[in-house]
Amino acid sequence: MSDLRVWQLEPSQPHALQIAADARLTAIDPADDQTWEVAPGLGERAALALQTRYGGRAGLVSLVPLWQVAGRVIYQAQQYAAPVIIRRFAPAYVQLQTQLTADIDLRAEFWAMDSHAVGGRFSLRNLSKSAQQFRFEVLAFVGMEGQEQATKLIPMVGGGHALALGAIGNLYPMVMMDGGAAGPDASSHKIGTDIALEAEGQASVRFVCAGLPDPRAALDVAQRWLGENWSKRFAQVGAAAQVLPQIETGDADVDATIAFGYMQLMQSFIKAPGRGTFPALLPLRMSGNPARAMASAQVAYATGLAGASVDAAWAQGMVRSILAGQQDDGWIDGAPRLGNRPVYLYPPILARLAWSIFQYTEDDAFLRDVFAPLQRFFERWLAADLDADGDGAPEWQASGQLGFPSHVVAGNHVDVRTFESPGLIAYLLSEASSLREIAHYLREDALAGTLAERVEQLKATLATFWNVEKSRFVYRDRDTHATPGRLDILKQGNGDETHFVAYALPQPERIIVEVVGGVQHTPKFTLTVSGVGPDGEAIHEIADERAFVWQTGRGSYTTDAVFAQVDSIQCDGLVRVYQVSAYTADLTPFEVDALLPLWSLGASPEQADALVGQIERNFWNTSGISETAEPRVETPTISTFFITILGEALLEHAQGDAGAAFPLLERFLMTQIGVLRQSKAFMEYYRADRAEGAGERGHVAGLPPLHLLLRVLGVRVISPTKVWTGGPFPWGAPVRVTQHGVVIERAAAGTRVTFPSGHIAELPADAPWQAVVDAPESPSGASGDE
Repeated sequence: MSDLRVWQLEPSQPHALQIAADARLTAIDPADDQTWEVAPGLGERAALALQTRYGGRAGLVSLVPLWQVAGRVIYQAQQYAAPVIIRRFAPAYVQLQTQLTADIDLRAEFWAMDSHAVGGRFSLRNLSKSAQQFRFEVLAFVGMEGQEQATKLIPMVGGGHALALGAIGNLYPMVMMDGGAAGPDASSHKIGTDIALEAEGQASVRFVCAGLPDPRAALDVAQRWLGENWSKRFAQVGAAAQVLPQIETGDADVDATIAFGYMQLMQSFIKAPGRGTFPALLPLRMSGNPARAMASAQVAYATGLAGASVDAAWAQGMVRSILAGQQDDGWIDGAPRLGNRPVYLYPPILARLAWSIFQYTEDDAFLRDVFAPLQRFFERWLAADLDADGDGAPEWQASGQLGFPSHVVAGNHVDVRTFESPGLIAYLLSEASSLREIAHYLREDALAGTLAERVEQLKATLATFWNVEKSRFVYRDRDTHATPGRLDILKQGNGDETHFVAYALPQPERIIVEVVGGVQHTPKFTLTVSGVGPDGEAIHEIADERAFVWQTGRGSYTTDAVFAQVDSIQCDGLVRVYQVSAYTADLTPFEVDALLPLWSLGASPEQADALVGQIERNFWNTSGISETAEPRVETPTISTFFITILGEALLEHAQGDAGAAFPLLERFLMTQIGVLRQSKAFMEYYRADRAEGAGERGHVAGLPPLHLLLRVLGVRVISPTKVWTGGPFPWGAPVRVTQHGVVIERAAAGTRVTFPSGHIAELPADAPWQAVVDAPESPSGASGDE
């Protein structure tokens, strides 16, 4: 493993040591893909532990190395002669270093071989001139439903023992070891072997844990892996890791956070049966959560661009996989979970994703393959059924399309189908612009002209969302195009009464009716809201409980009609235990959605300047940018996706000056460093106001913004013979990026590129963004735009 970077990370430093089989090196079983976590400890905790929940089947399964040396039992961190140090890591692999005693060095390597097997190799070196005798054991703990489950020793034909962990769901995991057998105490919780170390000698011992429904099959798998040449396999792991960018900033915590991000990124991709050559992105693969979630559009964007710098085929394959499910009319299902899923259209970000991936791959064939499906998808978004009022501004169809917990939807309970969003128009504008660029690149001049007209139409539509008084883009009602605030019409009325409110509204507005009570039970009832419309005609809007959105004893309904006056509200069928409230839809919250026109380049120069000012005054926070400026939101969050696209927005506004996005990136990385120190894993979201994670532990949505990182660094490695680099360099210290054998060194004084051939190209500090090619006989680089 000498080709992996050597680290010196202590357990108190940021790390994310979740491991899973590398799909580039072995077949993955999506139906039962087991993941593990290496847990180096401090103090009284186990110095070394390998843990899993078996996809939610167990509370915790822990395998702990235990040593008996000179009458001492050693397993706690404080019992070792030196702290555990994280030395090397790669997808599926972790290497730790410590000293068992003052005379015995210990290197521990953990490896996820495939979806059903994991193992460890412990290499020992005697530093003394005296022989050493001791015993090595693996101690197993199985926690099931709050209780410890008994394990059992299994005699093996030919001698020795295996350790059966018992039934864990439908699995019967087995632990085997080189020369493994029961100890002198015949404990049923461990197996071990005696080790003799000659003076200044070396030795190693391995174990494998295999989990399968058939215990005999599990033993066979464990025996097979113990028969393998692990050094040869580890060399393959190291070679596969060379595609990952190695980024050295001079700050070990920053470097580790980035490196663990790339490791977890690659472990989130698998090759799933039935998808042909397409990869599958499993956002929850490393979380230990049994749910098999599909990646949302926002996660696919951030992860796809991060992956494009590592494995072009996988990033392109992810786009192809999404497009493979396209219907004849252009529809692509955007539901983020498998089974019982709501039907809504995939958010419009695929053309932008494909065009951005192309910047890393420069693969013309990919663009030609996806161009037509991307056009059909874009046109599907502009179809009449997604634009209820026919004004050229479609409406979102489900809250899942938004990509963030909008206070308008989650806090004010407004049905997303009843208002129009500047963010959706910004997405569509970005799609149109990306398609135009693709058409231009492919020399499809007629299509480029048509798409240029679409761009101008969408820019004009977006301009109608600008509120001059507030100096920002705003949400607006679907039918009235107004941006109303909240007016309370009825507060906590009894559910079994008809409420004659006779409330005349200052302007026509939509009504939210909220029913609270009953805890988990959803009542059966019929709602009737009676009143007068803007045209003076009587309105009697009727809906039953199925039209409500229910969450933990609270249901909300947004009227389809707009009322000038509300006369009465009745919920026929409710009993008095329920309370009914009614209020107007509040569309005033200022959220990240209103900043997206900056990213889509749809704002005028004056509007763009105003938005940057709004970011600084209202959204800037500890973790970079909050997803909302709404003061009523007690726990504002931010995700890698919005850090990525708002970073891109700031870069575009500053005409490529990376200094505009560097403070955002720096703050977000500092938050992730703090979370990794505490949680030892990336989180799905992060608190905007402090270094704290939220959502699912180990979710791929919370990886560092690796695409934005490379843009800020001004580095893009295309191949061993070509890179793009240059532009302003905002990092305070020199940075070194190594990938595909190319070394790019950037500093305030300039840029140096060293190719595997030995050819060196040097750029001055003021060199613009440009291609640098390994061609010693010709100029080292040529300026050009993406």
